[in-house]
Amino acid sequence: MISLGVDIGGTGAKCVAFRDDGEQLALSYVEYPNPPGKVNLEAEVLSASVVQVIRECVDALPDKNEVAAITVSSFGESFVPVDDQGRALTDIIMYFADSSSKEFDALVEKVGAEKFMQTARIMPDASYSLAKMLYTLQVAERPVWKFLLIAGYICYRLSGVPATDVSLACRTLLYDVEKRCWSQELLDAAGLRIDQLPEVYETGSDLGPLLPDVAQKLGLSEKVRVVIGAHDQIVNALACGVHKPGDAMDGTGTTECIEPLYASIPEDAGYTRENYACVPYVDGRGYVTYAYNTSGGMVVKWYRDQLAKHLRQQAKEEGVSIYDILNRVCPEEPTDLIVLPYLQGMGGTPDIETAARGVFWGVSMHTGLPELYRAILEGLTFEMAYNLERLEHYGVAPKRLYACGGGARSKVWLQIKADIWNREILPVETPETGALGSAILGFAAVTGEKDKCRVAEKFVRIGEAVKPNPARVAIYKEKFEKYKRLRSMLLDEARGVR
Repeated sequence: MISLGVDIGGTGAKCVAFRDDGEQLALSYVEYPNPPGKVNLEAEVLSASVVQVIRECVDALPDKNEVAAITVSSFGESFVPVDDQGRALTDIIMYFADSSSKEFDALVEKVGAEKFMQTARIMPDASYSLAKMLYTLQVAERPVWKFLLIAGYICYRLSGVPATDVSLACRTLLYDVEKRCWSQELLDAAGLRIDQLPEVYETGSDLGPLLPDVAQKLGLSEKVRVVIGAHDQIVNALACGVHKPGDAMDGTGTTECIEPLYASIPEDAGYTRENYACVPYVDGRGYVTYAYNTSGGMVVKWYRDQLAKHLRQQAKEEGVSIYDILNRVCPEEPTDLIVLPYLQGMGGTPDIETAARGVFWGVSMHTGLPELYRAILEGLTFEMAYNLERLEHYGVAPKRLYACGGGARSKVWLQIKADIWNREILPVETPETGALGSAILGFAAVTGEKDKCRVAEKFVRIGEAVKPNPARVAIYKEKFEKYKRLRSMLLDEARGVR
């Protein structure tokens, strides 16, 4: 049996085929033909990209008749507004677009930020779907039949069923997390009808078979099931082995995100005020949140492109990446430097301050490029240590951290994380965790297995654990206190506090 996992990202779409023994059989990826900086994406471009990667993946299989399911997961917040014929009414407003408006601000003032936080369990912000919906209602030329969140839109194109899953519904600012339904009160306040939103399904629900014309276009049987996936962070965690409270995923890519699983909704309202969401996890096993730093791997990429350009030729000659060389020459011991890694502003949790900027503290005549590289990795890790400290304050204290994404391939960075966080880090060997998590949901759906985490156990591949070095833990503990003092000073400066 083969399950196709579709992972829709902000810059491209991917489809990966997995066999039920865990072997990856085929992969296809395509970037959207969007110029840099464009914050809208045409719905037909998205749809065509997904069809392309599925078809290419299917064509690469030894036996396409073994395909049993297609599961679609995606980034959150964005959607496709469609009319009653299923035609897109506007372009997709991407999740990173500035959707702030007077209308949204007025709505938050009318309803009250506390009401949003009590219901949706997230701090009201214009980045979520609701702000984009208010704008869409103003510019759409025809009435909106449904606001289809990204994974749900693709599932609709594949199956004809308008749907979303719980985790993506949580990114709208309209979903009642505790009652597990759309909030009629918030919909009424926003001037939206409940029938304009898709039905909310449990993550990994079978929506039905492929539409006949779609099956023909993809080269698949009409019996292939379409399964609604989840927010990309959820399927990443599932494929990493996050199955019980105390587990957490650490995903390092463009953005770094730690996603801990915990048993119940924190009672302290400060948890939500610090921008920590509360999202139901698969199988009713509890809730997760997203502790994240939007800079993440982007700062490492900045170092590579701006300060390590001289290594390009060497990397080419050796047949390795520049990162391989940087990790090779990186000092083994902690540096005397402290980096506040806000080159794109302070964005994420627990603070958002766009006016903040990066700081390199402690640079001297003896500082070399390798020391700066290690200091950047330390600074990014300190920022996530600050998140772990804040989460622990609210009773969310992950014990096991499963590392995935590009950063997980750096043994140097993994050791720095183990030493600063004073926790064992478990690297996940599967590179395509998002697509694998989606495929796992597909296997569970077609076999009727209710325990999706049990299915996932067959597929999770964990490498050798990275354990903290006690001597470095002590050094970093002292250094972390200095990091927090500098962080507080920088935040006050950015906010004009005197």
